[in-house]
Amino acid sequence: MLFARIGKGTRVFPKCDISWRPIGRHALRNDARTSVNIQQLRCFEAIYRLRSLTRASLELELTQSALSKALAVLRDEYRDPLFVRSPKGMEPTPKAQTMAEPVRQALHIVDVELRSGTGFAPAAATRSFTLCCSDLGALYFLPKLLAHVRSHAPGVRMNVVQPVQFDMALALAHGDIDLVLGSYPDLGAGIFQQRLFVDSYACLLSAQHPRIRRELTLELFLGERHLLASMRGSGHHHGAVERCIVEACGPERIAARVATLLAAPFMLEGSDLLLTLPTASARRFSRANGLRMVPCPLPLPQLEVRQHWHERVHHDAASMWLRQAVFDLFAEGGGTTASARPATLNTPAPT
Repeated sequence: MLFARIGKGTRVFPKCDISWRPIGRHALRNDARTSVNIQQLRCFEAIYRLRSLTRASLELELTQSALSKALAVLRDEYRDPLFVRSPKGMEPTPKAQTMAEPVRQALHIVDVELRSGTGFAPAAATRSFTLCCSDLGALYFLPKLLAHVRSHAPGVRMNVVQPVQFDMALALAHGDIDLVLGSYPDLGAGIFQQRLFVDSYACLLSAQHPRIRRELTLELFLGERHLLASMRGSGHHHGAVERCIVEACGPERIAARVATLLAAPFMLEGSDLLLTLPTASARRFSRANGLRMVPCPLPLPQLEVRQHWHERVHHDAASMWLRQAVFDLFAEGGGTTASARPATLNTPAPT
């Protein structure tokens, strides 16, 4: 029974099913709202990763107005600003930081796990891939790869980033990078790798070098001044080559270091410096006026070029298509199937 006091008496109501809750702004809002959708979670992930509404809208191909509306829905749903403006961009709140990894996992389930086993039709595809390689690697890989993509997947777009901009293993795990091309011996656990080819090292020098006419002997190499093209901070195999040259010649023989492999050859013209590069790249630059290539007399570790990808996309059809294309175009004895040269998975060292 339900009782209510009215004036001086008490009125009895028949038994009824009544539940009580406070009626307020949030309760009314919750009744009317729609659930957060996948596109809004994509907006959250892009803003969190890029720290910029402008860059996020460009990446997602949304207007800034649409992105702002999506962010407003998320703020309303989770009752938190999520991102606040700062001199460094859109900074995540503590709530956004706790949401970041679950959101990434949810998008991974939608984008990868639920699509595993589905096909990839390159001729009809309209997606983008992000490759990570050095500037010298881009010069080597992109011309043939872009021609292949244009012929077989005209709607596919390619983005290329530099290794020094990223923690590559983390970027592969988060999907910021689809494929790393180059010689990176230690990207950590959970990364697949597949060998493409092996290269040696050669030296580039000015065609009018005052002392080196024909053969470059080890004695001449050790006594000349060198230009080092550095990839410090990238973990690339070239760092080991740099150390070998400095140890053999002495730091006093290093005339200059430059943080670019691509521009370094153009600094040789008219100088007496030596530049050591992978043979395939040195051969290409030696065709330029004023430069010539000679074998490097210093014993150096060979360059083993591989493609690297994260285990989370190992069975993804689009990623498999890209990896097969790279293998067919650049692997020694290319044209065979990728399974002929099995990929290996980095695993944690035993503890």
